[in-house]
Amino acid sequence: MKTGLPVAITLLFAFTLGMRGADTPQAPNAGSAAESLPAFKAKLRDTLTRHLDKLLGADGSVRALKGKTAEGNGALAFYLMFEVTGEQRYRKAALSLADQVLKDMRATKFGVLPIKEKDKPGGITIVGGGPPALGAYTSSVAYILHQEGGRPDDLRYIATVLDRYAWSENGWWAATIDVKTGESKLPMTKPSIINKAAAMAMAAGIVSGYLRDIDPALAASLKRKTDKCLYDQIIPAQLADGFWHYGLNENDPKDKDVFGYFMLTTKELMNLQRFNPAYREERLNAALKKAQAFALQQIVPMTEPNSGPAPRPHATPGTPKRYSVQDEAKRSYQLGLILLEGGQVNEGLRILSAALAQFPVGNAGQEGAHASEPSALILSGSLLH
Repeated sequence: MKTGLPVAITLLFAFTLGMRGADTPQAPNAGSAAESLPAFKAKLRDTLTRHLDKLLGADGSVRALKGKTAEGNGALAFYLMFEVTGEQRYRKAALSLADQVLKDMRATKFGVLPIKEKDKPGGITIVGGGPPALGAYTSSVAYILHQEGGRPDDLRYIATVLDRYAWSENGWWAATIDVKTGESKLPMTKPSIINKAAAMAMAAGIVSGYLRDIDPALAASLKRKTDKCLYDQIIPAQLADGFWHYGLNENDPKDKDVFGYFMLTTKELMNLQRFNPAYREERLNAALKKAQAFALQQIVPMTEPNSGPAPRPHATPGTPKRYSVQDEAKRSYQLGLILLEGGQVNEGLRILSAALAQFPVGNAGQEGAHASEPSALILSGSLLH
């Protein structure tokens, strides 16, 4: 079994801290956070520990987690906290959840877990599944298996699921497939929305690194698709101010929270770099630096505890006027993670401290998963050590 914090994570945080310089934009009201950093670290660790402990039974078993990404996100949170604390009960819980995800995947024809019924053109109803959930649970489970070692067949299975998922040589995966037939809900001439493309690139890119010695041909196939999507679609679609449109073009649906999709996309691409050092290169570095700057300038002012006014370029009617913890807690954790990994410690701590005061301790659903996974990612990085 491999234990301890991966060197790759330490290197990533050293890089992101190095990004802070004279050319980095500053948010308003950013005070010194040096003295609050140790206190926040201790409070975050204590809160996350209490949350994870409430998800465990007296015998160490994990409560049933509910939600399309809860088991995958929960498994990763437990395992990262095992690496931070050395607590074997967290490792046991992570492995239990990872094995459950694998069991559920193998019970389907194509390894894609069903999410909900969706209507195809022509009035046909299908049971749909795919990203971003597919990217989240496959990459989380793959990380755990890679760290544990001795599970090459399971890693190869995850890689195979990703490799046979509907793909266009133009550089994108299907947004949704029929889990019974494996066919895309929409013609493959239509690109996926930005966060779904990024979620698949994240998973395929991460797993490609784990497969290099197990199955070089399969690893190469996943990396080729990741590179095609990342360098031919995602990065070229980024605007000069760092923003990514919902559909990789300017036709954003009016009912969608485009800033929310942007933050999830940025987090997914940061995870790609975190878990596969091969993607810690200048093109993606530059794109993420621009995205982090956009988040600082445009989203921080409208996120609790800040009250604006925010410039709100690109916002749609579906984008909230303000992100409050009570209404949009997951956005606070995503934004906080983006800011911290971008070296903006002051503003990151302000956002996260407001969210931490309302952490859903013991919640076994999506709310708990959306808080625990980014919190574990933060604690597992060298920034807060």
